[in-house]
Amino acid sequence: MLFSQHQGGHAGRFSTRVVRTAASLAVLGMFAVAPMAAQAADTPLTGTVTGGALANTAPVVAPFSATLTGLTQTVNTTVGSWNVTDATGSNAGYSVTVAATDPSVNDSPAGAGTGSSIALTPSMATAAALNPASTGPVAASAQTLSSTPATIENAPAGTGQGEWDFAADSGSTKSLAVVIPGDASAGAYTSTLTFTTAPAVTG
Repeated sequence: MLFSQHQGGHAGRFSTRVVRTAASLAVLGMFAVAPMAAQAADTPLTGTVTGGALANTAPVVAPFSATLTGLTQTVNTTVGSWNVTDATGSNAGYSVTVAATDPSVNDSPAGAGTGSSIALTPSMATAAALNPASTGPVAASAQTLSSTPATIENAPAGTGQGEWDFAADSGSTKSLAVVIPGDASAGAYTSTLTFTTAPAVTG
């Protein structure tokens, strides 16, 4: 009997410990299962974006050769690649013009009586590789060049942003036509073409 009572006493203490341990595990389990609330904090990112330039390059024009026949003739030659860039950030649009000095041969007027002329057929623009703009400058029809600038490309407001490239003539394409008067002098023919990009005219 003493043994049984003693054993029963230990059993009581063991039972109490088991209950307490189970309760502790239950409490820990509640903490482990309960989800943590999401926390968020904001911080501003600020900076300054400064507008760049409105600019363009000029293409290389291949030399041509012509043999005088006593009649007025037109010879064609190729125009190299060039580009126009609107990095102003204004979205105001722009135009590209080309002017040509009067042709000369050996530094003298290229012809007399029949006159002389140069005509340029503008090419289509394509966006540069890293330019996301979707609408570029629009090519005009063929323009006869003179000392008065002729518009060859036009980008209305909201278009033409970023860099736009104009591919060089290839294959049978020759964008520049030069009229050689039948009474032209023989020698070195010269004219200077000036490409200019300017803001669009409003109003």
